[in-house]
Formats: sequence, C-alpha cells, structure tokens
Amino acid sequence: MTVTTMRGLLAGAALAAALALPALPAAAQTAPAAPAATTPAPGAASQKLEAPTIMVVDVQKILQEAAASKGIQKAVETQRDTYQKEIAALEDKLRTAEQELRKQQTVLSADALAQRRRDFEKQVADVQRTVQSRKRALDSALNDSMGQVQKAMVEIIAEMARDKGANIVLARHQFVLVEAQLDVTDAVMDRLNKKLPKVAVTIPKQ
Repeated sequence: MTVTTMRGLLAGAALAAALALPALPAAAQTAPAAPAATTPAPGAASQKLEAPTIMVVDVQKILQEAAASKGIQKAVETQRDTYQKEIAALEDKLRTAEQELRKQQTVLSADALAQRRRDFEKQVADVQRTVQSRKRALDSALNDSMGQVQKAMVEIIAEMARDKGANIVLARHQFVLVEAQLDVTDAVMDRLNKKLPKVAVTIPKQ
C-alpha cells in the first residue's frame, strides 16, 4: 500500500465527515402547502359561486421563527456538534493508524503489509458508515419534530379560515405585495406558540 493511496483513503473519510454533517437547512424548506380551497361537491357547479375571501400566510416565516421550531433547531444543532466531535476523534485515530502504517512499509512483509492495508481500509469504511448513520439520525429527528410543528400550524390555519369565513388561503412567498389586512401570519404564529410552545426532539438510537 503506497503512502499516496493511504492518504487518499484518509482524505476520503475526512471529506465524508465534512459533507455529511453540514449546517442544518432551514426547516421551511420542507414547508407544507397551505390548506387549499374546498373542492365543490358534485352538482355545485349550478350553485352561485361565493365571492373569494382570502387569507395570506407566510408559512416559511412561521416554520423558521415559531418557538417550537427554534427549540428544535437548537436541540438538533447541539446533537450535531456532539456528532462532529465524535467524528473528529475517529479521524484522528485514522491519521494515527495511517502514520504507523507508513513507518512499517519498509519492515513488513508483503503479506503483512497487505493485511494491514485491509485493516486500515476497514477502519475507514467504519468511519464512513458512522458518519452516514449520524446524519440519518439527525435528519430523522429534525423531520419528525418539525412534522409536529407543521401539523399544528396547518390545523391553526384551517381554524382561522373557518373563523374568518375564508375560502382561499395563499402562501405569502407567492406574491410581491399583499394587503396587510389579508396577512394573518402573526396571528397564526401567536396561536401556534401558545398551542405548541416546544417539541421534544428524539434522536434515534444508533
């Protein structure tokens, strides 16, 4: 096993750790669509259409700034930092193993060197699997927790639509200008913070 090859394997493991545990994406990227208008029942076409009553909601803002969302982000980022320290320690061990193997290249037999190479490659593969496992755990925890926030938000939007007699709910990001009285984002946020002030974040067991 050449020094170049060993360095390539080790660099590959370090790169995997750097890419697999990035900064957490904004939760709003998985934002659900706002409740759509009710589909008319069969035969309703002959009935007189009601004038549209519109509500506008900034779903992305709510999912990013709600109290529960901020708590989830903080918890997941804390766990991410813990995982990054774990991966950094494993990479240090790989670097030490690589240095030891370099020193023994000239003294080991071909068979012994080949076995050491296989052992080192296994260690690299183990680190890469650990990185992917930790990433899946973070993704799962974030998605599950934010799913609860999204569900509560949609329920609140539906309640407000009924209260206001709104038959159309639009997402704020679709428009450049919106009449202030149509935008109920702050009201939805207030209700959500009261209904769901925090969400427990559960990291799947590894």
